[in-house]
This record gives sequence, C-alpha cells and structure tokens, in this order.
Amino acid sequence: MATKRKADEEKLRRRRLARFRFRRLVHVVIFNRHWIAEIEDQDIGNNVHRNVAIIERRLTRKGTLTIIDKRILNSRPEERTEDHRRTLRTVLRKLECMRDFSKHQLDELAGCVAFQYLEPGRVILREGHEPVSVYFVADGEVTVSRRQWDWVSRAFLDVPCGTRTRGQMFGEITLLQQGIRRTATCTTATACELLWIGRREFERILKGTLLERWRQLQLALERFDYFQYWTTDQFYEYCILSRIVSFEPQQKIPVDVDRSNAYFVLSGQCMILQCLTVARTVAGSYRLLPLQGTVGVEHRFIDVGTLSCGAVFGLGEPLEHRMVVARTAVQCLTVPRNWLLAKRQNVGNTWERLRMRLEAAIPSRRQLFEQFVRGQRWRRYRKQLVDAFVRRNPRNDPAITRPTDVPIICRVEQGDIDG
Repeated sequence: MATKRKADEEKLRRRRLARFRFRRLVHVVIFNRHWIAEIEDQDIGNNVHRNVAIIERRLTRKGTLTIIDKRILNSRPEERTEDHRRTLRTVLRKLECMRDFSKHQLDELAGCVAFQYLEPGRVILREGHEPVSVYFVADGEVTVSRRQWDWVSRAFLDVPCGTRTRGQMFGEITLLQQGIRRTATCTTATACELLWIGRREFERILKGTLLERWRQLQLALERFDYFQYWTTDQFYEYCILSRIVSFEPQQKIPVDVDRSNAYFVLSGQCMILQCLTVARTVAGSYRLLPLQGTVGVEHRFIDVGTLSCGAVFGLGEPLEHRMVVARTAVQCLTVPRNWLLAKRQNVGNTWERLRMRLEAAIPSRRQLFEQFVRGQRWRRYRKQLVDAFVRRNPRNDPAITRPTDVPIICRVEQGDIDG
C-alpha cells in the first residue's frame, strides 16, 4: 500500500514538473517572440550549421538592438568582455539621450546596463512610488501620465501628459532631486525594448553630468521673461524635453522639416530666406510660379530678416518656400511645440500672440515678389540710362571715367526712410 502511494506521488510530481516546464517554455516563447520575429523563415532549412550561419549574418534589424546585443545585455556584468563592452558602447551611442556622454561614461554604462522587453499596456513606473532605476527607450513608445481629479467621475484618473520614444530617457527626475517620489506614471503604449540601470549606477555615472545639463537649461530659461512664472513641475518637464543645439554659420536650421519644436535664440543671428520661383515673360518681366516649376524657371532667395538673441520661431508660422539659416554661429534652445502650446504653458495665449506678431513682421511671398520685380525694373532702367549716356558722350579712352560722367540718379544709393 505504501509502495503504491509512493508511486502515485512520484507520478503526480512528474506530472506537475512536466506541466511547470511546459508553462515555463510557453512563457519564454511569448517573452521572446519579438526576437523570433526578426528571423525570416524562408532561408531556414534542415541543415543546422547553415541555419546557424544565416542567423549569425542577420546581426542587424530596423530597430536599435540586434539579437547579439540583447544576448550581451542579458548576461551578467562580470561576464562581459572588452569586445562586448565595445559593442554596447556603439549601441548606446545610437541613443539620442546618450550622445553627449563621454566615452568613459558609455564604457561604465556598458558594464552595468540591463535589457527589458515589455508588452503594450505594462506599467513601468508608478506615480508616488520610490525611485530605484532609470530607463532608456531602445524601441517602442512609452506614455507618461499623471493622476488628476476628475469632477465628473469624482475620482482620480491617469491623464496622459507626454510620451517617450526611441532614444529618450525617463525616470531620472526623482533621482536627481533628493527625497521625492515618482512624479508620473509611465506605461508602454507599444511593445518596448528598454535599457535600465539602478540608482547606485546612475548616481555614480550620470548624475553629475545631468545636473550640469539641468543647470545650463535653467540659465537658458532665465534669459526669457516668458518662463518666470513657471512652477517647479513645469521646470522639471522642461528640463526633460528641452535641448540646447548649436549651428555653424550658413547651416540650415531644420525648422521647416522638424515642426515639432519651437526655437529660442540664445546667441548669434539667423536669417530668414524666402525662395521665389520665377520665370521670364516674353516682355522681359517676371511671373511668380509654384515651387515645383518646370524647365526654365529661376530660384531667387531673398533675405527677409534677421532673428537675433531673444527671438522665437517655429511656433507654427507659415514656412512654405521659406527657410531659416544661421548667419553666424548660433545656439538655440529647442522646446517641444505641442507641450509649449498646452494650456499650462500658454497662459494668456502667449505663444499664439508671438506667432501672429512674427507673421505680421515677415512679408508674404507675393509682397516679396512685387519688391523683387520693382528692383529688377530699377536695375534695368539704371543700366539703360548709363548705356544711353555713354553712347551720347563717347570718349577716346573709355577706361577713364569720372564721377561726373555718371548721372547723379545712378549714383544715389537706395535706402529706407524712417518715418
């Protein structure tokens, strides 16, 4: 009897173990299906060695991390060789938030950073919890939300206030400020591949650099009166979302391509160039064409105006056929426009009024074309007048010309009259 009971218990134990192993296998497959999807099946056959060689050649994909990168990231820090750290340094350099870090910092991060894959709808950070780590988005999108009281449902609801996408960092605010808990909840909006480090590693490697970056952003903010009434929370969000970027002389500022940011000029000067696509008529005049003209058109770039220190642009003003180019070495503070136009940061409709003022100060394309035509007529008339005078007053040596030989109207410089 005892022997039969023991055999039944052994059979039950094996059945439970088999069920556990099967569930564990299913869990591993589900967890890693994002990786498995990277391997195309049409080249996989029965030859194991060939299959391994094919997989080894597929080291890259359209995302940031490869299968080899993830294998290294899932290994223990003490097991990572110098080649592994060099590979991870290259990966970390691809993330936008790490481009300003030194080689030594990247090497330190390569020795301790870890990988995590999360499905959509998973909570990464919870508002009010104790901070223990910092995250970097390798792929995917993370929704940032805050708890706000809803008077209709009479309950606290998570209200989205921003997103974090590939190359961005989140979770560092509470680690930079001592004694505060998480200020927002971060949830995966899509399948996400994340890199993360613990609090101790963050304080040892990145805290000093990020505090200095925050100090520079604060100094940049103090140069504009628009932000003097911002709260501490608004300043924290600003430090996370904003950047200071530099441009060389004659370098185009991508405000017409990247319309997600507003630009605040910290130093230097920018010029606004308007492109006029014109074509000559039979009568010798010009007519204005769309930018995509046919053969025989001319592209004329007109310097419309100058944006100096303290100027703001990229608030949604029309940029059709227009570009902004650095006249000198320029430093700009970039702030996400959607966040800036939110009600909390747009008290008194400040940014809309600034945009309308900028639009009123810049002539339209039609007005610039009319000025261009008048200028061409003036230059043509001046040349005809000089040629006619030379024909009426021939000289033995045409190279010898005195000022009195040129009509006074042709020697008058055109300028603006202050009214």
